Amino acid sequence: MAKVRFIERTLRGSGSDIDLDDLKRKSWSGIASQFVRFRLPSEFDFRLANSTNVLVLLNVCRVDGEAAIAGVARSHKKDLRNKITFVPKGAELQGWARIEKPSSLIGVYFEGPADQTNLSQIPPMMEFEDHMLRAVIMQIHAILHDPSLDTPGYAETLGALLAFEMGRFATQSKTVKPLPGGLTQRQLRLVTEYLESRLTDKTTIAELSALVDLSRFHFIRAFKKTVGMPPHQFVVHRRIERARELLTEPALSVSEIATRTGFNSTTHFTKSFRRITGTTPSTFRREVQ
Repeated sequence: MAKVRFIERTLRGSGSDIDLDDLKRKSWSGIASQFVRFRLPSEFDFRLANSTNVLVLLNVCRVDGEAAIAGVARSHKKDLRNKITFVPKGAELQGWARIEKPSSLIGVYFEGPADQTNLSQIPPMMEFEDHMLRAVIMQIHAILHDPSLDTPGYAETLGALLAFEMGRFATQSKTVKPLPGGLTQRQLRLVTEYLESRLTDKTTIAELSALVDLSRFHFIRAFKKTVGMPPHQFVVHRRIERARELLTEPALSVSEIATRTGFNSTTHFTKSFRRITGTTPSTFRREVQ
């Protein structure tokens, strides 16, 4: 089992544990994971000082706060949805946050066999985006919420894949060369951040192409070359991923979640959810609960 010190959370000033709406933890051979959903509103300090390598996927909107790792610029960014932070062995992440909107995070901790790419040699990285890393972390998230998925060797395999993907990302981030015919990292970041901030709105190709100063035709081709799918499919996938998170909230109806994630009807939402996940929103909710 991976021996880790999970994220320490204390109320500012009082030093007592903060309130959580949900907390799930599990360990396997060489890998451990922790999911946290915060109760609202909250204001707290946090610190992560590990003897292992850690990846944290954030789904956080903070009103105020900051985060810092030695050797990395201090961050005061407020919208941290789908941002990833990597803290290598021996480094320390610390800061504070005040949140008033639904926020959660999932941390994945490596030790031993799962760390096949010597992650400790990768420098710390704060609040970046990578779709491949996010996809693997969300698979681990699914295991935490659905024990039937926790088949022997599955989590360990995901851990090895996640370590490989982190090594791949670190190598690529040293050179900002885009794929031939694709978007640069800066262009991709501009587009994805714009889409994330307007996920429930109808965004046109003209808006997106103008962000990166490309014609609509060249933008669509470059986006697909970089991401692996056209912009409209990317938006639908992101809406479904957000819907999966909202479906863990018992108080929200399926129709409310459809509206919150930008679908024009419950029927359209259900069809899209089934096409992408292979099940219906109601079935997914029952399995999670």
